[in-house]
Amino acid sequence: MHRWGPCPGSVRLSHGVEKTTSSYAEEGTKAHDVAAKILLGQSLATDLIGQTDPDHEDYVSDEMLEAVEVYVNAFNEAKAGPGTKFWIEEKFDLSHLHPGLFGTSDGIIYHEDTKTLEVWDYKHGQGLGVEVENNEQLMYYGLGALFKTKLPVSQVKLVICQPRYPHIEGPIRSWFLSPAELIDFTAHLIERAVATEDPKAPFSPGDHCRFCPAAGICPSLQNQALDAAKLDFTPAESNYDPKKLAAVLSQLPTIEAWAKSVRSFAYAEAERGRIPPGFKLVPKRANRKWRDEEAAKQFISFELGLDPKEIFKPAKLSTPAQIEAMLKNKADKELMNQLVLKESSGNNLVPENAKGEAVQSSIEAQFTKIE
Repeated sequence: MHRWGPCPGSVRLSHGVEKTTSSYAEEGTKAHDVAAKILLGQSLATDLIGQTDPDHEDYVSDEMLEAVEVYVNAFNEAKAGPGTKFWIEEKFDLSHLHPGLFGTSDGIIYHEDTKTLEVWDYKHGQGLGVEVENNEQLMYYGLGALFKTKLPVSQVKLVICQPRYPHIEGPIRSWFLSPAELIDFTAHLIERAVATEDPKAPFSPGDHCRFCPAAGICPSLQNQALDAAKLDFTPAESNYDPKKLAAVLSQLPTIEAWAKSVRSFAYAEAERGRIPPGFKLVPKRANRKWRDEEAAKQFISFELGLDPKEIFKPAKLSTPAQIEAMLKNKADKELMNQLVLKESSGNNLVPENAKGEAVQSSIEAQFTKIE
């Protein structure tokens, strides 16, 4: 709702656009999973740092665990009193208000003595601060918790936990409202949901564009970026309008996110065989890696005579480039290269006149051309 509430047109524009993810989104999802495991008693915090290989699917960094523990400890403290009930990753359905309305609350706590319903939302991101007061996304979760628990409630406490963002109010921020205020919000929620179904639903660029799957093809975002680009702010320009400069500065995060979305969308299209005119796909610079790491360890230790203490990082073999730097003999380097595989990590979308031979898109590579 953070996106389609203020920009109902984004729903229509997103139809047919393949949803993509990012390393930040995947990291946030993983952090939520780790928090849920600890809160549900499925795993101890100390068990989650046993995997030391960053490439392993069960790997949890110290930084992630430190952030998650801020949320876990605060949530556990909040539910520690007598007569409390709690729910973790609780799904709710508001389709009785409008078809398609649903969600999942990170954490819910009910205090029987004060009839207080707490709705917690964990934010792992560190680049954009999330405010709790009048946060419609969190009010949406609060409404879902109210209908799901069906408990007598005298007040609702909405809580944001964002440990990695340096907010002036700290990592835990809360806002109280009455059940009546939350029920009043229902009318606004339904109105916004209905607006998304209008074929002429308007677009409204803002912070929410950073998470919109259709940002790369949004006409309103494009116009905003082009209008901002026409303004000239140079050192020689002494009579510029400070208000215009401030307005452009406030738009930059959205414009930068739009540019990133355009590149991502264009690359995805090119990989599907729909290469934009005037562009081509070229392979990224190939990275070297070991064909068989265990065989490489044995060969480097016994055949090349390098000290095991030098070639092993903590629990991992040094990279081919690091090993090559230790070797003085050209013949030894050539022997080592027999253990190395050159592998590109993907492609880049570049102008046709750029260096590099064009490669087939991944879709084209699956078929044989028939004359």
